[in-house]
Amino acid sequence: MVLAHKLVLYGLLGLLGLSLVIPGVIGVFRPGVGQAWLVAETIDAKNHLRAVNAMIAALGAVALWACWDLERSRLLVMALGVVMAALVAARVYSVVVDGVPGPSSWTYLAVESVLAGVFLGWPPPP
Repeated sequence: MVLAHKLVLYGLLGLLGLSLVIPGVIGVFRPGVGQAWLVAETIDAKNHLRAVNAMIAALGAVALWACWDLERSRLLVMALGVVMAALVAARVYSVVVDGVPGPSSWTYLAVESVLAGVFLGWPPPP
């Protein structure tokens, strides 16, 4: 793999991994569950929200794991690309059905689109 290719993949996988692991772990162990805009009032809702945060942290760990042996992580990188593509599709669907979101949602859409494009279009070679 060319050095530029490695640097791009390491950078994007690291960004994805850390941006998911840190808030995911914090979300699992924080005393109160949810945010002002996402309130979990029942025990079942709190349990589900903690589990979702754990899945987010695990997905970030998978992205960091792919960095461990990047040359052999082609399928892992492509799987992360599929997840990012599903997020992009969900965000676009939300714009159509729910209305136009604020700037942070557009930023997430742009970043997730880039991640999906790079992970699916430029994964490590076989």
